[in-house]
Parts: sequence; structure tokens; C-alpha cells
Amino acid sequence: MRRAWPFLLLAMLGASSLQAQETVTRTVPADGAASIRVFNLVGTTRIVGWSSDSIRVTATVPKGGGRFFMGGSVTAFKMGVEAKEQGAEIPPSTLEIRVPRLARIWVKSATASISVENAGGELDLASVSGRITVTGSPRVVMAESMDGAIVISADAPVMRIKSADGAITVRHAGGDLTASSVSGAITVTSARELISGRIESVTGRVTFEGAVSADGALDLQTHEAPITIALPATQNATLDITAFSGKVVSGFPGARRTATPGQPVRYTLGSGSARISVRSLKGGVRIQQLDVKGDSNAP
Repeated sequence: MRRAWPFLLLAMLGASSLQAQETVTRTVPADGAASIRVFNLVGTTRIVGWSSDSIRVTATVPKGGGRFFMGGSVTAFKMGVEAKEQGAEIPPSTLEIRVPRLARIWVKSATASISVENAGGELDLASVSGRITVTGSPRVVMAESMDGAIVISADAPVMRIKSADGAITVRHAGGDLTASSVSGAITVTSARELISGRIESVTGRVTFEGAVSADGALDLQTHEAPITIALPATQNATLDITAFSGKVVSGFPGARRTATPGQPVRYTLGSGSARISVRSLKGGVRIQQLDVKGDSNAP
């Protein structure tokens, strides 16, 4: 790390107050795996990973939007927009932040949208009603929004996604995945074999398209929403399906069905090695063969 940096960093430890709408840019050194906390209630927060061992922030805070602050050390930073009045109508602020690609990132917002691109570290993102989008190859993704949509187009080994009314879309899923919602639809497409998955919704439709590893497990649950499962022709799995009031339909060629009175319907695909459990109180369940000619990861 260059020795001139600490002097610049010390000058940045105090908060910067923006009296009128103004765009300011700050650049400080940072460890490649620095921990970065970002707070922006209203507006837009966009974070992009890059190869530099530094953080560059461009902040636009309009008059009445509060004050921009930034401080910390090379290993831990805190930055964001602090509103002057809680509960008042706050004009939107914009944060554009470049961070080391492997940084650990925590972001909190109310209505502000959150976008993280080219990420390679751990992400913890939360918004009340703002949209959350993620791309890249982060190690861990934790994302939560009450009403905002969540779109994860990232190849992360571990994902924990939660919403109430917002729709959840996960593309390129693989590894260990948990996704849950109350009324928001959940759509998961697996670009590689899923090792462990749990997808739950109360009234939101659930769709899974992809493969489950030979020793993997997938659990799908809804209360009164339909569930659709599309698996590749080469999938080896045992599906135990319980639909108390809904219909169970198979469009998978060669699926061997076993139905014992009082027990779940069981389908066996190939050797039946992977375990897939499906339960819905009032929703129907459909299993079908994945269309290899289609692009399941298309928007």
C-alpha cells in the first residue's frame, strides 16, 4: 500500500456535508477483502467490483436529502447518506461505488434500489421496497426485501433470499440455495447442478428449472400456489409429491409413478438418486422435461 494514502484517508474520516445538490467524488485505499457498510434510504445505490485496492465513491445528494458521510480504515469502511429528518419526505440520493471485487458488502435501504455488479465477496443486502439486483460470482448472497423484486443473476455457492410481496428470480443457481416469500412468485433456474435447495412460498407461484446433483436434495413448498418443476432428460431423482387439494400432473417421458393410498405420489426418474420433495396444500404440481432448446436463463 502506498504511504501517501494514510494522510488522505485521515482527512476523510469526518463527515462531508452537502448543503445543496452536488456531486462529489472520493477515493481512498482499501484492503482487497475490506468490509464495507453502505446506508442509503431513498434513491439508488450501485456498487461495482473492480481490480483496484481502493474505493471510489461518487455521491449526489440533493438539497434536503441530508448529508453524505464516509469514514473508516483500509479494512473497514462505513458510508452513506444520513437524512436530516426521520419520517419526512426525503429526495432521492445516488451513490455510485467502486470497491475491490472480493470485498464484503453490507447495504441497507428503505425505497432505494440496490445494484451490485461483478461481485466476488460476501453480500448482505436489505431493502424495504427497493429492487435488488446482483451479478458476478460472489461467495455468499443474502438478500431481503419486503415489497421490492429481487433478481440474482450470479453464480454463488450459497444464497439466502427472502421477500414478502416482491418476486424472486434466481438465475444460474447452484450449490446451496434457500428462497422464501409470502405472496411473491419465485423462479429459480439452475445453470449447474443444485446440491441443496429449499424454496417456500405461501401464495406465490414456484418454478424450478434445472438439475439436482446425484446426491443432492431439493424441497419445494407452497400453501395455495402452483409448483412447476422442469428437469433435464438425464436427471436421476426420486420425487415425493404431496398435493392435498391440487392435481399432480407429469409431462416427463418415462417417469415411473407409484401411488400408495394415504401416501405421497412418487415419481422415479432414472436411478432415482437425487431426492426431491414437493408439498402444497391447495396448489397443483406439474413435473416436466426441461426444454434444452430453450434458454431457461433468458430474462
